Amino acid sequence: MVPLWIVLILCTHWEPVMGDGWGHVWWHRTTALGWHEIYAFFKEMYLYENPRLGQLLTMLAYTPGPYHTIVTPLVELGVFATLTALALGRWPSFRSSEDALVAAIIAATIAGCVPQIGPLLFYRPFTGNYTYGLALNLWWLVPYRLELAAARPARTWLAPLMLGLGLAAGFSNEHTGIAFLAMAALASFVAWRRGGLRIWMIAGLVGLAAGYWLLLTAPGQSLRYAGLADQAGILERITNRGVLGNLGLVARLAGALVPALPLVGIALVERRTTAGATRSATERWTAVVLALGGLACTLTMLASPKIGPRLYFASVALIAAGLAGWLAGQLRRTWARASCAILAAGALVFVAGRLVAIHRVVGPLGAIRLDRLEHGAPRSVVKIPRYPCGASRYFLGDDFLDPARRATFADAYGLAAIELE
Repeated sequence: MVPLWIVLILCTHWEPVMGDGWGHVWWHRTTALGWHEIYAFFKEMYLYENPRLGQLLTMLAYTPGPYHTIVTPLVELGVFATLTALALGRWPSFRSSEDALVAAIIAATIAGCVPQIGPLLFYRPFTGNYTYGLALNLWWLVPYRLELAAARPARTWLAPLMLGLGLAAGFSNEHTGIAFLAMAALASFVAWRRGGLRIWMIAGLVGLAAGYWLLLTAPGQSLRYAGLADQAGILERITNRGVLGNLGLVARLAGALVPALPLVGIALVERRTTAGATRSATERWTAVVLALGGLACTLTMLASPKIGPRLYFASVALIAAGLAGWLAGQLRRTWARASCAILAAGALVFVAGRLVAIHRVVGPLGAIRLDRLEHGAPRSVVKIPRYPCGASRYFLGDDFLDPARRATFADAYGLAAIELE
């Protein structure tokens, strides 16, 4: 965890201002941050723009100071830890090599399979809307998983907390609400069948459903992307995309998961040659439900008016947790565990190396860009350095290659033009 934490800190520190981030930087440049300003920002987002809670979190992440570099890596480590808890049915222990292996498999699967891993971890408009949003949903879901693994005291005091956390989680992302609601509802049903349904379970479901409803019915949904959401109904969007187009959405998820196939192969060989560990029905079915939850997040995209690689993050994360939970019950011999550990470590080292190598270069160049724009003489032509790294799964690409964007921000900063060196 320590090397992973260092990589996250370095890359968040180096992250350049890009894309939608320029608008947030300009907002902080012209607005003093206070409770009234935060409320006004959220109100404008809800009524006229992107109504997600993540949009507010993105704005706060751009607050001048070290806050993004401190908080975001901790949130991302929390995502990995919570996914490990969902796979194991308990919080992972630093004393357990099995827990370490499960955590490494989850982190490596996410690093190797998420289509835009770099932007989702470090580009704040993606991080705020998708990574923070996923974190809220996972933190909300984990009490249901822990309750299924071992019945706990009633904890009535947890009800208002789950109600509020559910409201925030449901308000985070249109593509995850249905899947998380279904998984928690199933856990609540199983608890009821066992005679252990808790009041906080019901409160959490009500909170998530209410937050999801508020997000879907927000006035801003009808206005964002030039009213794209209202140009066609859900069924019309699905039929207009065609059978091949809809299958393509699912096929992209399958293609993204191809790097995880060696882990599956090792587990299948192990299963054929050994009896495997004795696991409870809850543990076996939890792995299946987590994987189906990831698939459900992708299927929800069929109703979306806008599709992008970033929307597969939650799907891959949930499938990674399900895969790791299944592997934990299959890997018994030393060679199988060591092979999976080596593959996971290799994937993490490779991805971390690429992320650090790219952000170490674009970070200082981004700082030069920002400094020249903010200190350029009025009505002058400001030249800024190009990014030597193109768009990839590790980096979003150079946003100022677009002449229209350069013209927009030249006007915002009172410049005659912005040119690339």
